[in-house]
Amino acid sequence: MQDHIRKHIQQPIEIHFDQPDKPYGCFSNFSSHPVELEGEIWTTLEHYLQGKKVSGTTLKKENMRKALQAKVEQHPVIREILLSTGDAALIDRTSNDPNILGRLWMEVRESLEGYQPHFYLPPWIVFPEEHPYSLFWRMGFGEDYVMHYWPWLEEMSEDARKEYDAYFPVPEEWKFEDLDEEEE
Repeated sequence: MQDHIRKHIQQPIEIHFDQPDKPYGCFSNFSSHPVELEGEIWTTLEHYLQGKKVSGTTLKKENMRKALQAKVEQHPVIREILLSTGDAALIDRTSNDPNILGRLWMEVRESLEGYQPHFYLPPWIVFPEEHPYSLFWRMGFGEDYVMHYWPWLEEMSEDARKEYDAYFPVPEEWKFEDLDEEEE
């Protein structure tokens, strides 16, 4: 995100994940994205990590990083979704550890080819006091924000956009009628 825009945003730019069936749940160790590691296919990353515990391996972070990298390499849709999170902080809400999983996801994300450190919160979150038809969006900072936001949003893959839209649902007052449909 552009520095001149970021300095005006008060909200933390974070994505929280926990359950595999919720938005951004593909980052959970319990998501049903099998991975092949060390010659075996593991139903979830959690299965792999538990298997490493049983075998006496104590290199938890290294095993997690290796597993996350495999998940991204073996599931292109997860790679797309991860890259779409830009520089947002990824926060694992299920862990007793101090967000080790979220931090490792961010490390993997930053190592990927195509990584762009840009993430935009929806305008209704950044500027909740502004009505969608306000002049604020047609001049000054509001216009600047949406001029960066909309093209960024349009560049997302279909799967990444589904996650984003599910995580940041559009309020009723922001649901615009499609003018093309009215003309038909």
